[in-house]
Amino acid sequence: MPAVPDAWVIVGSGRCGLQLARTMAAAGLAVSGVACRGARGHARLRRWLPGVAAVAPAAELPAVTALLIAVPDDALASCAADLARRRPSTLRIALHTSGLHSATVLAPLQERGVATGSFHPLVTFPAPGGPLVPVAGALAAVEGDAAAVRAGLRLARALGMAGRRLDASEKTRYHAAAAIAANLTHVLVVEARSLMEAAGFGRREAARALLPLIDAAMTAALGARGLERLTGPIARGDAGTVRAHLSVLDPHLAAAYRAVAVLGLARLQASGACEAVAKSALDSVLRSLTATDRCGSLPADERT
Repeated sequence: MPAVPDAWVIVGSGRCGLQLARTMAAAGLAVSGVACRGARGHARLRRWLPGVAAVAPAAELPAVTALLIAVPDDALASCAADLARRRPSTLRIALHTSGLHSATVLAPLQERGVATGSFHPLVTFPAPGGPLVPVAGALAAVEGDAAAVRAGLRLARALGMAGRRLDASEKTRYHAAAAIAANLTHVLVVEARSLMEAAGFGRREAARALLPLIDAAMTAALGARGLERLTGPIARGDAGTVRAHLSVLDPHLAAAYRAVAVLGLARLQASGACEAVAKSALDSVLRSLTATDRCGSLPADERT
């Protein structure tokens, strides 16, 4: 094998697929085509990678040595079966970009002699177009067949990423960590900004005000062993403040606040950082609503 497979087709023209195709092309890798579904995908490809061929869903794949499959997790199995039927004879490597699934989801390709694996870039791709998402220095988690792992690690190096082999059995735990760090945090930050707006701040003003706080909190969290650097009412055992917060939040956000606070309190207690009196007071506030009260505060179609 060459250092990096000498020709790629990217399967998928969404956020991840098109951003990776653009990044690979910018790094000098040969992207021979992007498999697109629908007019929107073709339009995006024409705009952002005008020199790269669009591959229609039923069309024969170009004679490449490697595929990078960037489709939704639930579509991977059917996509692999379809690709196996129309793979070129030159194909040697197939990687998918799911952080959850292992190489086994590409079994139809593996059964036809293709080395399969996964290549998950630990970055967010907010949109397929616009500025290239910087990937240099970011983690790329790789697993699968030996040849696929080698190709994935070489691809990571070519893109300036930090490639790391990951055991397939740990992918669910790894991906849950990524979802908590990025996706759930995203939701909570947007909710925090909305509360600032409700308090009279403009959207951009709220964002500017929160950014230093968020940056400092994330820096402290990532530099800590546990919750020893946590600040705020849970760390202080300030039950009155928590009660006041819960009183102004809508039921959905109050439930999220309560769930995270209960988790934080449990971790603080386990580490010995929470006094019994403070824990008792916080427990009383955080568990004050009964199951009936909680259900009654939700729309009827969301009650269990």
